[in-house]
Amino acid sequence: MATLAAVVAALSACGGSSEDAATSDAVSWDAADACSLADDSTLAPLLTAGAGEGVATDSPERRACTWGKPEALNTVTVTTTSAPEPVDPLRTVGVGGLEGRALAESKYQCILEVTTDAGTLSIETKFGLDATANPDTSCDRSAPLAEHALSQLKWG
Repeated sequence: MATLAAVVAALSACGGSSEDAATSDAVSWDAADACSLADDSTLAPLLTAGAGEGVATDSPERRACTWGKPEALNTVTVTTTSAPEPVDPLRTVGVGGLEGRALAESKYQCILEVTTDAGTLSIETKFGLDATANPDTSCDRSAPLAEHALSQLKWG
């Protein structure tokens, strides 16, 4: 009888929703390795000059990694931080069932931001010389990378 009570108590302690489990599996913004949030397949549509190795540029307020060629004005920077930028978006962009905010958008640059309970993900893309040749240089083009990064972080 004591064994049965111990088993019931242990099972009760394990209770909790799958949502609680999913939240606990999420990577905190300040524990994220920003350089692991993109790969060749997610960077290739954005970087015509080649991705190269990601370069970490962390600070106490954010974790960031940049790929590409700054001299060709063709880079992608993935950043995680604790809070969204306090600016109004130009428009919203669907990102894997979440609402992304286009904070800057032109044929030369996109800043796409997605905020969750675990933190804020920002994707800044500078399209560089490709902007004159490629008609699709909107923030929609950055959404697949944002979806991939959110999936890696388990924020979606």
